[in-house]
Amino acid sequence: MRKILIGHIAYITLYLSLILLTTLFYNSANLQIMLYAGWLLLVLGVIILFASVKSRKKGYITEKGIKKEILVDTGIYAYVRHPEYLGHMLIIFSLILMAQCWINIMVGSTLIALLFFAIIEEEKRNIRKFGDAYKNYMKSVPSMNLFAGIFKQLTRKKEDRYER
Repeated sequence: MRKILIGHIAYITLYLSLILLTTLFYNSANLQIMLYAGWLLLVLGVIILFASVKSRKKGYITEKGIKKEILVDTGIYAYVRHPEYLGHMLIIFSLILMAQCWINIMVGSTLIALLFFAIIEEEKRNIRKFGDAYKNYMKSVPSMNLFAGIFKQLTRKKEDRYER
């Protein structure tokens, strides 16, 4: 538990540092296209984060007065298994693009590496928590690739139409 807390503190400290560095070095290379791409990724990342929060609310049910966590595979979770991490990664990339500074690349890369380690740990926890249901979910929904998830959903729906 202590190791997880230290990891969260390091992550939050680096994230706040990245935000501060972005404000200090905003558009430092004066590359407008990178700046616009950064703002676009920021908006997309925030939308994905809000969608994940909304979908995740459906992950709890109450049975006989006991709150129980269930596997969420609807909403944004039907397209990617880790939308929160995807949202944060997009925001981190956006901050790197907005600042256009080498130190942001270093801090952002460290944050992204920490997120990948967190994904690995979360996969292990979810397999322990949900068992075969999560393993099947892993086979049908990509971890982070939103485009692959959308493509899978579109082809799955076409297959369903042909079966009827």
